[in-house]
Amino acid sequence: MNYEQFILTVNTSSIVILLVLALILLLATRFKGEAGYAAAIIIVPTVPVYLYNATRMLCMYETAYLIFPFASSLNTLLMPLLWLFTRRNFNTDFRFRLPQLLHMLPMILFLVFSFFFSRQEIMVFIRYETTGNDLWFADMNSSVVALQMLLYFPLIFFYIYKERRLVGDALSDAEWAQKAWISQFMILFAALFVVVMVSYALWPRTDAWLIQILNVIAMAFLVYNAIAHPTEHKLSVSELALDPLKPSVGEYAPLTALQMEQICSDVSAYLGESKAYLRPEYSLASLALEVKIPQRNISRSINSHLKCNFFTLINRLRVEEAKHLLLNLDASGYTIDSISVECGFRSRSTFFLVFKKLTGQSPAAWLSARKKES
Repeated sequence: MNYEQFILTVNTSSIVILLVLALILLLATRFKGEAGYAAAIIIVPTVPVYLYNATRMLCMYETAYLIFPFASSLNTLLMPLLWLFTRRNFNTDFRFRLPQLLHMLPMILFLVFSFFFSRQEIMVFIRYETTGNDLWFADMNSSVVALQMLLYFPLIFFYIYKERRLVGDALSDAEWAQKAWISQFMILFAALFVVVMVSYALWPRTDAWLIQILNVIAMAFLVYNAIAHPTEHKLSVSELALDPLKPSVGEYAPLTALQMEQICSDVSAYLGESKAYLRPEYSLASLALEVKIPQRNISRSINSHLKCNFFTLINRLRVEEAKHLLLNLDASGYTIDSISVECGFRSRSTFFLVFKKLTGQSPAAWLSARKKES
């Protein structure tokens, strides 16, 4: 296999693998949640470029000519799509609105600009690029993509960091773990970007095959985690910021240790009596309305007096309920999976993750250990 055949094989294989990954993702998630954004990340910025590379290597210049405008513009959508994917994952209030089109401006400009070239000029580009070299238009495109990565990666990491600090009352540590893979994916992608840039500086021809291989690795990671860690409880600006009983600005008074202890006592008594924590959609805002205590006061009291956040408290109560049902598994007719639903967990994976974090064992292992003790 010569070098041209190698490039052709890598590009065509990457196209097939990426299309299969996108299909698996969409079928597994039933087109729900962030699956559409993830599938767009996998296909839109990559497949046109790889098709362009493959058709050039096959000397299918007419086909390459038709793909050229899209291959030289859609690749600039990668970082904007990663940014929108991150925003959509962490904020249910996020909607794609007109100002978001500014993120698409490089793509629009490159697409429009590509139509100013004559057919003859594009053919010159295509034939010249087949030699492994790039003309000024491709160099300009690569520079814009590199600049986008330098701008968007810090923006994404700062946004995730800011959200991580904000979610103290919206997610438990265990539920946050279901989102932690997003930052891991971004770190992986950034690391691969560094590898690509160093390799390109040492040998420019690596852009025709190395990017494709590394991109398939990154997208496989994306698909696996998007399926394995479904976004069951997503952050919402309204959920985090809305306090139905919130006093006017300046009306908050410092809480004493005794007041915080009393609030925690009232909250615990209410939750124990009502078992409201068994409702999957239960939130801090719901609790504030039901006990008629400002949301912020509840949050501060739980954090200071009980040394945990709201959802960790809720999950502790849910796990205790699950333990009770597990010990009566034979008599109750429940299964371990049905217990997760009965106790208010939105999915089996969340139940297992929370249970193991709080007990150090899976539900089955915990039950087995209790039976041995008795």
